[in-house]
Amino acid sequence: MAVKPVDGGSFWDHLEEFRKRIFVMIITVGVLTATAFFFSRYITSYITATSPCELIALAPAEAVTAHLRLSVTVGVILASPVLLFQMWRFVAPGLYRTERKGVISVTIAGTFLFIGGAAFAWFVMRKPALLLFQSFETGNIHGAWSVSAYVGFIGSFLLIFGAAFQLPLAVLFLTKTGSIEPRTLGKYRRHAIVGLLVMAAILTPPDPLTQVMLALPLYILFEISLVVARISFHRAKGVDAKKTSVD
Repeated sequence: MAVKPVDGGSFWDHLEEFRKRIFVMIITVGVLTATAFFFSRYITSYITATSPCELIALAPAEAVTAHLRLSVTVGVILASPVLLFQMWRFVAPGLYRTERKGVISVTIAGTFLFIGGAAFAWFVMRKPALLLFQSFETGNIHGAWSVSAYVGFIGSFLLIFGAAFQLPLAVLFLTKTGSIEPRTLGKYRRHAIVGLLVMAAILTPPDPLTQVMLALPLYILFEISLVVARISFHRAKGVDAKKTSVD
């Protein structure tokens, strides 16, 4: 049997721990954002060059705002390993000791998933979504997008997909902590599909194409994580059964 975790402390201890973790996360994002802002001219030039139409600045400070928004996006992406590590360390005291040992592997997996989600948004989702939006510019509507709005859209797109691709870790976390069994998740697969569609509708712009394009990879990730969760669940049960027989 797994060893019961030690007492995590009082409410104020948890609150203080939460404050420390948040402080480290904010400092990390701030430092990396400042570093990205130093190279923001090159990054912004690369991003804005992908726009399918002309980009304009509608206010004197809008170009600066675009640089800042893009720097924050890059800062969050670069800080993703630290953010995931800090979040995992915050919940780790409430887990079993055997579960807390996986902090490094979970951080690495979460980082790859986050970067993979952002890459999927950039290389797969970006062009179809922009072309779809541009296709509604008919009649007297001519595309001349704001540079800040375009950069903000791209940044939100990357971060949303990176966060959404953390779904496998959420499934594994629920099964590893015993909150839900893989068999139960498989039984309510249809409900999960509806939930993924709702999640995609909330996270993406209000059009069916981007919703489906986000929901589809999420469903594939859900099925993969379900298989991994089943394997992990059965292995854990086998280990517990051996320990019980030995005792």
